[in-house]
Order: sequence, then C-alpha cells, then structure tokens
Amino acid sequence: MSAPSASPAVSVIVPVYNTAPYLAEALDSILEQTFADYEVLVVNDGSPDTELLERVLEPYAGRVRYLRQENAGVSTARNNALAVARGRYVAMLDSDDRWHPEYLASQVAVLEADPSVHVVYPDAVRFGGGPGQRYSAQYAVGGGITFGRGVGGG
Repeated sequence: MSAPSASPAVSVIVPVYNTAPYLAEALDSILEQTFADYEVLVVNDGSPDTELLERVLEPYAGRVRYLRQENAGVSTARNNALAVARGRYVAMLDSDDRWHPEYLASQVAVLEADPSVHVVYPDAVRFGGGPGQRYSAQYAVGGGITFGRGVGGG
C-alpha cells in the first residue's frame, strides 16, 4: 500500500462484528492488492470480541483507520465509514471474506474505462464449507443491474 494520500482512489470499508479470527486474512488480502492507491477503514460495530479484534489490528497500525461504534448493524457501520472516507470510489469487504490480488485493479479499470458505469460487482467463489463454488452458479442474476432494479429484481 502506498503512503496515505489526501484523496486515495479507493476507500475500502470493512465492518466487523464477531469475526475477529478472520480479520487478518481479510486485511492481508487487501494489502496484497496490485492496485495500491487505497485507504482501509475497519469499523468495529460494537463487536463482543473487541479485545481480540484490537489485538488482531495491532500489526496493521498505520495501515488501517480504525473506527468504533455501538452495535447498530452492518449498514450503519458502512455508512459511518462512508462519512469519513476519502476515496473517489468505495469498495466493501466483509471481515470474513478475502479478495484476489487483482480485485481492485480490475474493478477500478472498469470504472475508469467507462464513465457511464457507476457500479461494478464481482462474482465470488465460496470457501470454507467444501469445494469452491461460484456464487453466480447458486444465485444467478439475469439482465442488467441498476440502482432502481437491484440484484433481487424489481
């Protein structure tokens, strides 16, 4: 990751609630990105494992911004991070997930190549409970995604 700038290209928001054991892997996947112009905001959503969470964050001091709030849910955690985010773009990563090293590079490339594109979302490969399976194989999305339509149809 490059030195923090006044306006990084991307603000990566990672809300955390009772997932401290997985957080280091999520953060490492951000720090291993080939695209380096980003900031990382970790939001503690009043997590019951705060003591462990803060121990996990110690090695990342200076590389992430740590925010705390009373438990109010993932949407509030994300919105509170958005209020202080400095990036031109925003990327969300759940604290128990991880990214491929080219994730941000590919997402930003799509956004930069076509100003009419406002949202980019990836497919995902499940891990943990068995062999990897593409998320899209289980939850197919038909047609274009818009703010008005959303993923679930409508």
